[in-house]
Amino acid sequence: MPDLSPWQVRVHRTILVGLLVALVVGIVADLGTNGANALSLIAVAIGTAYLVGTAAIPLSWFQVRFGVEAVNLAGAILVAVALTLTGAANSPYLLLSVGPASLATIHGGFRSGFTTGLLSAGLLTLISLPTDTSLSRIATGAGLYLVFVVLVGALRRLLEDMSRQASELESATQNTRQELAALEETHALLLRLSEDISSGKLNAVEVGATTIDGLLGRFPGGAAKLLVDNGEGPVVLAARGIPEIDGYTRVFPLATADADVGTLELTTPEILTREDERVIETVIRPVAIAFANLRLLEEIVGSAVAEERLRLAREMHDEIGPSLASLGLSLDLAAMQQSADPDLASDLQVLRSNVTKLVDDVRETVADLRSAPGPTLTARVLQATTLLDGDPEIVVDLDERRPPRPALIGDLTSIVTEAMRNAHRHSKASKIIVSGRVDRAFGSCSIIDDGVGFDPSYEPRGHFGLTGMRERAEKIGATIEFESVSGSGTTVKVEWGNR
Repeated sequence: MPDLSPWQVRVHRTILVGLLVALVVGIVADLGTNGANALSLIAVAIGTAYLVGTAAIPLSWFQVRFGVEAVNLAGAILVAVALTLTGAANSPYLLLSVGPASLATIHGGFRSGFTTGLLSAGLLTLISLPTDTSLSRIATGAGLYLVFVVLVGALRRLLEDMSRQASELESATQNTRQELAALEETHALLLRLSEDISSGKLNAVEVGATTIDGLLGRFPGGAAKLLVDNGEGPVVLAARGIPEIDGYTRVFPLATADADVGTLELTTPEILTREDERVIETVIRPVAIAFANLRLLEEIVGSAVAEERLRLAREMHDEIGPSLASLGLSLDLAAMQQSADPDLASDLQVLRSNVTKLVDDVRETVADLRSAPGPTLTARVLQATTLLDGDPEIVVDLDERRPPRPALIGDLTSIVTEAMRNAHRHSKASKIIVSGRVDRAFGSCSIIDDGVGFDPSYEPRGHFGLTGMRERAEKIGATIEFESVSGSGTTVKVEWGNR
């Protein structure tokens, strides 16, 4: 049952006030003309009963099926009886008799009002014909009902239009508020990107991470992955969150007017609305332009940077390296000559150790400079997951601000890959999660499964996976820990460097 509109309630009450005025005028006119005779008093009682009954009936009755017809039919008959007792078409209660048709029009529409008006006109004609009332008077009285139906019907249409326009305006206002809120979020994200540019952090990883963080702030519980095309295929640039199995995934292209840059994969607990999609498209449009500009900048300066890296590597190898080696030999010779002074010889040995460390650092730096930048650790791990078919599901959620040093990334990739492979083959887990934070020379990475677990201190004969992982971690100065309880899953955690 639909609720009454506020305007219907107001007009209903206004009509009741008008009918009250018509009843009072009718009573005064009737008593003044005919006196307080029995028929006049009965007509007063009937008119009063009609008005009081109409006012007492709950408005909800006008909304039930055939409710408005039944109420106004009874009203039309009551008023017709009052008209019969007081002169038919010449009755002072004639204006009161338009009430049923007016109320029927307000609550039931023009068709219901027109039907009630015809009924009232027909009753008026039937009770007036036996009297000496002229036909023109009867026609005037009958036409009065139809005139009121038309006027009230036009009023109803006008009020309906005004109500609909008010609803549309309210809806538009609400949509505008939502759009303003979305624009504020978009502005905040673009402001963060602008701050990254101002602070000199404009690189693809920073831009991708900032974009995803901003979007997931709008869609709590979601997960996102940003991929860019490096010419050889899509590479995961940044990823956040763990996608829910029953979530809704939407892929948004990152493109400029003349180039496809990559894609954004967004998984949310609820289906995105068209407004959500529009906001996301607004956010990633400048991101696509930023990636395109970064790619162009990399192409322009790529050869110059590569040449400069090689120049620095040559100078460090040809000049600084030999100088440090010569310094180390001099310290060795000085220590031998001062063997009689143990304290001085000890200090010289400390200096010699520091020089040896410097030489090792120079060699690592030269190796880094001569190594061509390759895929990120996230991209390498994701590539490795494609080789592990079937269950369990593997989720990669690495916060990689900057890829590890070239001297580290190969062994780190091998450690993480081996841990994933072991969990995939032996753990009987339902899910494997690779998470952690990476920022060039330092970071940590955990490989977690919810499988059957194992004894980390035991390695079967002929299996050297755990041993190999420990050896690789030791080679790059990292630490590796195996935490596992039978029936409670396994966590492999590798950490390297420090801040």
